[in-house]
Amino acid sequence: MGGEGIQTERTRGIDRGGKSQYRGGGGTNPRMMKMKDLGTAVVAEEVPMTRREREEKEKEEKAAAYRKRHEAGLTEEYKRDMAKLAEVKARREAAAKKVKEEEEANKAAEEARKKAMERVNAEAYDSDDDGGGKKKKGGKSSIPKLDKITIKKMKPAQLKEALKVRGLDIQGNAKQLTERLVKYEQER
Repeated sequence: MGGEGIQTERTRGIDRGGKSQYRGGGGTNPRMMKMKDLGTAVVAEEVPMTRREREEKEKEEKAAAYRKRHEAGLTEEYKRDMAKLAEVKARREAAAKKVKEEEEANKAAEEARKKAMERVNAEAYDSDDDGGGKKKKGGKSSIPKLDKITIKKMKPAQLKEALKVRGLDIQGNAKQLTERLVKYEQER
């Protein structure tokens, strides 16, 4: 009985040399070694990639290959993009051409209006020199006379156009424009 209560070093798993009998002799766990202790042989050894890493790498390679084909103009997406781009360029050119034509038409109309005003002013100036009032009235008669009701029914854009034709200032709100045109027509 005396031997049962006393444990020897051997029964507790320690050998007399101080090394564990369960760890394979060296006393150090190979899994617990530092990388610098392993040397370059283990570092050079490739670790196999996981499935996720392999799939990501394949995906990146496919994307790179697709980009190269796309840049070379070999993909359907590239062809569709280029067709859309050509359509957009054509639409933009047509719109720019239309805007340019409208601007030229506006300039031509403005020039015609200015020439007409210069003619009317020149006729009025010439009639002042002659002393005859009939030519002056004849020059203004080419512009239709407006009555007060018609003027009051006009919208601001129409009022401005009527004022332009008569060579009057077109600045101000609708009330001022109406008053200016009515006053002009009454004096006429």
